[in-house]
Amino acid sequence: MDELFILKEKKILKRAFIFWDHVSIFQVLQELNIRFDYHLVKSRLSRGYDLVSPIMYFGKKKAEFSINQKVLDSLVKQGWFIIETPLKTKSSRNESQNETDDIMLLDIYDFAKEGAYEKAIIVSGDNDFVEIVKELKKMDIDVEVWSFRISISERLINELNSENVYYFDDFMEEITILDYSQDEELK
Repeated sequence: MDELFILKEKKILKRAFIFWDHVSIFQVLQELNIRFDYHLVKSRLSRGYDLVSPIMYFGKKKAEFSINQKVLDSLVKQGWFIIETPLKTKSSRNESQNETDDIMLLDIYDFAKEGAYEKAIIVSGDNDFVEIVKELKKMDIDVEVWSFRISISERLINELNSENVYYFDDFMEEITILDYSQDEELK
């Protein structure tokens, strides 16, 4: 009888992955001249879920491929898994983050097919993620998208209902660093 009571009291949380498109979010942070406390952000995004893995995807220029090791070490200590990919150079000599997005999309899909999570938390506002959101919905996987209002694609918003789209703008006081001297900027 006691075992039955304990089972009723236990709440089973959905397993969640955070898939973070660093470049997409960092550009807005630079424009707004603010910095996130990535530990607080991770806690806010995973609230109410069993966070299996927070993954941050970095696209870097080949010449600058190594990210500040101190920053990476700090993120890893906070529980982030880091994936670095080189940016592709287009014929116009502009650089594209497509390779990073492609790897991120592939990971989202592969982990879903493996049954690694029931909740995908995608941190990006890019159009590139519309199709994967459709696929995840077909697999009955819950999806949340986090972005800034100024950088989220209308197509992505339309693919999810508004209750599954969250804006960092609404949580700025909760997740930003006020004392910049204690923070290393992610570049």
